[in-house]
Amino acid sequence: MLSLEDALKGVSSAQDKLRNATAIISPVIMSEQMIRLSQYAGALDEHLAEYEKEYDIQLAAKILNKHKEGMKISPAETLSKMELAEVRGQISYLSRIAGSAWRQVNVIQSRIQHLRTESMTNV
Repeated sequence: MLSLEDALKGVSSAQDKLRNATAIISPVIMSEQMIRLSQYAGALDEHLAEYEKEYDIQLAAKILNKHKEGMKISPAETLSKMELAEVRGQISYLSRIAGSAWRQVNVIQSRIQHLRTESMTNV
C-alpha cells in the first residue's frame, strides 16, 4: 500500500497539474491527471478505512474499560471521544481530501465529455 504521505503528495501534485490554462482545454492532460488523482484518492481511502477501523476499535475498548471502572456509558463515551479527538480529526481531514479528489475526478470526466461534444459540433 502506498504510504499516507505519498498519497497526499500525489493528490496535491495531480491537482496542481490541473490548475493551469493548458490543462483545462487538454483532454490528454486531464485524462493523465485524472487517473493519477483517482489512484492517489483510492490510496487515501485505504488509509482512511484503516483509521476508521482503529478509531472504532479504540473507542469501544475505552468505553468498555471506563464502564468496567464504574463510569456510566454516556459519560464514558463522551470522555473516550475526547481522548480520541486527534484520530477523529485525522479521519475528518482525510475524508475531506479524498472526497474532494473524487469530486475532481467527476468534474474532469464531465469536462472531457464536454470538450468531446464541443469538438464534434465544431467540425
